[in-house]
Amino acid sequence: MNNQRLQINPEQFALNFIKSLNIQVSPEKADIEAASKEALAAYLSAFYLAERFNATENKFFEDPDQSGIRSSYQRILSELNKY
Repeated sequence: MNNQRLQINPEQFALNFIKSLNIQVSPEKADIEAASKEALAAYLSAFYLAERFNATENKFFEDPDQSGIRSSYQRILSELNKY
């Protein structure tokens, strides 16, 4: 079992996410502003989603009872394997 943390670079994730979107922009000012708002909302949503993932991942691997990094899931499997 892999016991390494997975960390996502929030900025890179958000940039790649908005690049994958098909945001249409036309020369009118209102359309540019609307497209900018859409892109910004998408970027921020993706950025903070990656941040929350990283925080959750860090909490998952915390183990105050052990000297090393070990997940709750790994502790449960370890206990089950004793039987």
